[in-house]
Amino acid sequence: MSTKGWVARLAVVLILLCVGVQPPAASAKGKTTSSSGLALNIALHDSIVDEQDTIAFYNDASFCSGSSAPLEPPDGPAACSGDHVEIGPTTAYDLGFWTTSSGLVSTNYSDNTDCGEFCQRANLSSDYKTLNLDTRGTSPARAVKLDFTRPCTDAGCPPAGSATVFGGHLTTNGLLNVFLSFPYTSMEVCSSTACPEAQPAFAKFWFADPSDSSVTWRIDWQYLRVLRISTNTWYIVADACDGTQVAGLSKLQGSRTRPKTIFNGSYKIPFFLTATAK
Repeated sequence: MSTKGWVARLAVVLILLCVGVQPPAASAKGKTTSSSGLALNIALHDSIVDEQDTIAFYNDASFCSGSSAPLEPPDGPAACSGDHVEIGPTTAYDLGFWTTSSGLVSTNYSDNTDCGEFCQRANLSSDYKTLNLDTRGTSPARAVKLDFTRPCTDAGCPPAGSATVFGGHLTTNGLLNVFLSFPYTSMEVCSSTACPEAQPAFAKFWFADPSDSSVTWRIDWQYLRVLRISTNTWYIVADACDGTQVAGLSKLQGSRTRPKTIFNGSYKIPFFLTATAK
C-alpha cells in the first residue's frame, strides 16, 4: 500500500480513537431485536481465511508481497474469536469460483436467543448500515475471546500496546458494531475471486473492565473489508494482507456521553466473521 494510503488510514483511526463515546445500552429483556432490522446468525471463526484475490482487487501485483499465489492461504489464528458455546459452520467460501475452505472451527451467535437479563443480539440495524453482535446480559453467558499478545510495531501503526494488558488474553461479553456507509443489503454479490464489489467498513467493540465497573474499554478497527457472498450472506475480513487487522485499544472513564478517553496502544487483532440472514 502507498505511503499516502497509510497516512490517510492513520488519520482516520486517530480521529475515531479520539471520539469518546460509550456503547449503546443493551436491548430490553425478551425483545425481538430483529423486528426493525434483519436477524442474523453470526459466526466468529478461530482462524482467518481470506480467499479474496486482493492483488487484483487493489490492482497492485506487489500488494501482498510474500504471497506465492493471488489467493491468500489461511492467515493464522484469529485474535478475536468465539466462546465455543455453540459450534458454528466448519466451511467457508462455498461458491463456484472459490475453493471451499473446510475443517474450520467457529462459534455461532444467533439473534434473539440465549435470553437472560437481555437477549442476544445478532442483526443488521433498521437502516441496514450497521452489523450488531451484542452478548451483554445473556444466559448462558455468551462471550468472545480477545488476544492482545500481538502489539503492532509495524511502520505506520500508532504507538504499540502492551502484550501483557489483561494478562494477554481476555474472554468477555460486549458489543461489536461493524459500520458501512450504505446498507449491507444494497451491496452487489461478489462476481469473481477479486470481488471488486467488496466494500470498506470500520468496527468497534466495547467491553467492561473485568475489575472496575466504572471503566469501559473500546477496540477500534479503522478499516476492514466486507464481501457479500450471496444475497443473504456477508463475510467480514480483518487480516494481515492489507493491514486491516490493526486495531487501537482505548480506555473510557466517567460520563457515558463525554467520557475521558485514554489511548492504550495498537494491536494486531485479526478476525473473520460470517453473517447469514436467519
